[in-house]
Amino acid sequence: MDRLREFLQRSPWAGWLFAGLILAASVVVYLSRTTSDDPYNADRMREMVTIKFTDTGDVIEMPRGRLDKELRGRGDTLDPTKGIINPKTGEPTGFLYNKREWETMIERINAEKKEIREETRGKAVPPAPRPQPAPGSIPGGDTAPSPNPK
Repeated sequence: MDRLREFLQRSPWAGWLFAGLILAASVVVYLSRTTSDDPYNADRMREMVTIKFTDTGDVIEMPRGRLDKELRGRGDTLDPTKGIINPKTGEPTGFLYNKREWETMIERINAEKKEIREETRGKAVPPAPRPQPAPGSIPGGDTAPSPNPK
């Protein structure tokens, strides 16, 4: 320990270099843990995005997750020139302000839809879920007799 102290007294630059490296490593670790590139990160899906409708000039804000859901609910392949539906006119004219972000989102959703189509090609689609019968009901519409008659 004494030799290290003597070395640092003779060469203070080494101490500053070591401190700088520790600080840089701390910043890298912090940023890598707090930022996520996952487009489906819960915080990112709750983030409010601004959408402008080109036909009326109206501007709205909505959560990114709702925008994503609306885009996925549209047909097979999304056209980047058609935005979300304007509730006033019924036309697909709503776009994100950031054009590059809009195009990236459409490309990602189209790529995911294509991948799903390729993976499920020729496979059986699971049947739609059936409603569960109410407790005490018998298939066919009748009800079971009450276990506690009055």
